[in-house]
Formats: sequence, structure tokens, C-alpha cells
Amino acid sequence: MRPLSFRTRLWAGHVAVLALLLAIAAFGADWALRRVILGRVDEEILALAHAEAAALAGNRAVPLRILEITPGPPSFVRLDKLVQITDLDGRVAARSASLGSARLPMSPELLARLRGGETVFGTITDFAEPIRMVSLPIDLGGGHYAVEVAMSLDDAYAATRIGRWLFLSMSVVILVVIGLTGVVLARNALRPIDRIVNRARRIGEANLADRLPHPGTADEIGRLVETLNEMLGRLERSFEVRRMFSADASHELRSPLSRLRAELEVALRRPRQVAEYEETLRSCLDEVERVQGMIEELLELARIDTNAEREAAEAVSVADLIDAALLAVRPRAEQHGVSVVTEQHPDVLVNAAPVAAKVALANILDNAVKFSPAGGQVRIAVTAVDGEAVIAVSDAGPGVAPDEAERLFQPFYRGRASRSTGAAGVGLGLAISRVLIQRHGGRISLDAPDQQGAKFSVHLPRAERLAEESIASSAGPPRAAPTTDRD
Repeated sequence: MRPLSFRTRLWAGHVAVLALLLAIAAFGADWALRRVILGRVDEEILALAHAEAAALAGNRAVPLRILEITPGPPSFVRLDKLVQITDLDGRVAARSASLGSARLPMSPELLARLRGGETVFGTITDFAEPIRMVSLPIDLGGGHYAVEVAMSLDDAYAATRIGRWLFLSMSVVILVVIGLTGVVLARNALRPIDRIVNRARRIGEANLADRLPHPGTADEIGRLVETLNEMLGRLERSFEVRRMFSADASHELRSPLSRLRAELEVALRRPRQVAEYEETLRSCLDEVERVQGMIEELLELARIDTNAEREAAEAVSVADLIDAALLAVRPRAEQHGVSVVTEQHPDVLVNAAPVAAKVALANILDNAVKFSPAGGQVRIAVTAVDGEAVIAVSDAGPGVAPDEAERLFQPFYRGRASRSTGAAGVGLGLAISRVLIQRHGGRISLDAPDQQGAKFSVHLPRAERLAEESIASSAGPPRAAPTTDRD
């Protein structure tokens, strides 16, 4: 069985709640009308009973007789009242002409209540027709009697039936009208969603630039469309990054393989000396090692992206991270003749995985050293701001153009400076660094406003501040260390 649509469920729920409310209102109105009509009947017969009692008290003729009282203004109830006077033993002393030879019923229970001086109301259903009766005890010249007045309930019941059908018909009409209106309103309210669904079905990888139609309102549907369009924008950027990644990876892998094939083809064109073969093989080995290193970095990036073997975060000193990163990049710094200067900084603890944070920082330092000129300087500064520690690495290299600042963190992307200088690298170091830092709640920012040098800042959440006195005791002159790759 096909499940009901959201529109149908919404309409059915609306109609069901409305039907329940109308049923409660109709039953309540019917109960109230019945109470009002029966209350009016009780008032009529009680007033007539008091009038008969007052007339008997003023005229004590024997035998007793019913004084036919002219009824008041016409009302919706019947005017032919039934009146009967009995003693408290149940014997009839007088009755109205409207009763004829009949008599109003007197049960032992009713007589007992009258002897106790109680005015008794009752509904008699086994009379010629349903009647409402009141029994009023009175004293006449030392004798105890009861005045009984009854009225037919046919008109009262007819009025309640008319009211019941009126309430029922009004409820049905209201339910039908509002149900039809609900169908129209539900269709109009959900029409924008239908357009969104139809457009979304046509959006694929080839046309991710398309966006869902906005209804032009700031309501829930408008916010939903805005959110979905923002998600489509993120997907578009992700697919664009993937396409660029594929192109860059193909280029980076094709270059060494092409050189490797060319050298082998040249070596095989004619017989050569053993030394020439050895030189060719060493060159081929270098290319193979470069491809192997690239593949290993790709595997490392894939492992990080899949959250495999995640290292647990712990409280680690920023000074320890910097020392470990400096140790890793010292060989390249010495080779390039670049010094790395660590400025005086507060020693703070950060929440990070030691190995991952060290690798990320070492990649950034290596990137800075690689693009610094010989005899240049790379500076490391640490600040603690707003619950995080910021490790800033500044160099004096060619800088980064603003339009490629974000792409610099994409896998295999190499900036113009890297391509123009022919610096070694495949463009994976910064991508790996950002993934490692983001994994533990940090981030990496780049500041290169004048394209003269660049400053990479690693933001890590703080664990706790070390004792302030340790800062003073550990303070000293800036320490220099040769060390660090703008991939």
C-alpha cells in the first residue's frame, strides 16, 4: 500500500482535529440547550404550583377544587398543564379538567418525601405521554396535602431534537467548508516545495551551479531554500576541488613518469658504457623515489581523511611542539642557509595530538624555509588570545597572491611562486597540515597582504596556562635554529 503524502496527512490531521472540536462543541451546545429548556419547564410548573397553593389558601371551600388559572403570555412550551391535589396518603382530592378521568402517579417514595416537606421534581415516561411533574406539599386548615402540576415534554423534546439537528448540520457544513479550504491552502502552501523538489531532481554533478528557486519570503520554506542553496554551494566547491585535485594529481604523476620513460628510451637507443647506464639508473631511481614519496603522502592524506588511527588529544606544551618541529626541519634550513628565530613567548598548554601537531607545524616551517632566500630568516611567535594559542610562522619569501591564498591548502595545488622558482614539492604539505589541525579543533590562517613574505598562523585550543613565574624564568634572548615548504 502506497503511503499517504505529507499533504494528505497534513489535511487529514487538520480535518480530524476540527471534527473532534466540532463534535465537542455540538454535544456541549445540545446539553446546554436541553438544560435550558427543561429548566424553563421546571420554572413554569413550579410557578403554577405556587399559584394553585396560594389560591387554595385563600379559598378553603370544601370539597377542594382546582382553580383554573389563566395562563400568562404564550411561550414555546405547551399551555395545557395537568393539576392534581392529593392528600399525603395518595388519595386524590381534586384534579384539573385537562386530566379527565386520569390521575398523576403517586409512588410511595414520592409520598414519603412529601411528608418530609420536600418539593419533588420528576419525569414520568409511562404516562400517556412523557411529562415533567412537580409535587409541592401544603397545609390547609390542619390538613396536609400536595399540589401536583405536570406538563407534557413533547414540545421540549421536539425543541431539543431541532437544536440537535441544527448543531449537527452546522458542524457538517463547517467541516466540509473548512476541509475544502484546507485542501486549497495545503496545495498552495506546499506548491513551493513541489517546485523545489522538481528543481532538485534536475541538479546533478554537471550543473551544480544551478540553485533552488527561492519563494521570496523569509518564512520556514525560505530559510530551507537558503540552507539548501548554501549546501549546494559547498558541494559545488567540493566537486571543483575534486576536479582540480584530479587534474593536479595527474600532472604531478605524469611529469616524473614521462621523464623516467624518456631517460630509459634514450638509454636503450644504442649501447652505452657501464658508467652511463649507472647514471641513467640513478636518475630513474630519483624519479621513482619522487613518485613513491608522492604516493605515500597521498596515502597519508587519505588515511587522515578517513579518520583511521586517530591520535588522542592531550595537553601538550607549545614549546615542546616548536622544538620537535625545529628538529625535523633543521637539515633543510642548514642546506638553504636559513635561520629560524623563535621569539620570546609565553609557554602555554594546548589540546592537541603531539605527533599530528608536530607534523603540521613542521610542514609549515619547512614551507617557510623552502621559499626564504639564502641568509634569510624565519620567525616563530606565540601569543595566547581568547582561549587559544596562536603559533605564527613568518618568512621573507615571494609571498602569496590574494587570489590563491585559499587554494594553497588544496591537495596538489602549487602557487605561482612555487612554479616560478622550481621549488621541490608536490603540493600536499599544507593540505595535510590543515586537516591535522582542524581534526583537533584548530585552524590555520594565512596573512600575506603585500605579497612580500607570508605569515601562517596555527590556532590551537588552550588547555591551561602554566605558572606565570615560569615565563619569567624561562625568558631569554631569541633562539635561532636553522630549519623548514610552501607546497
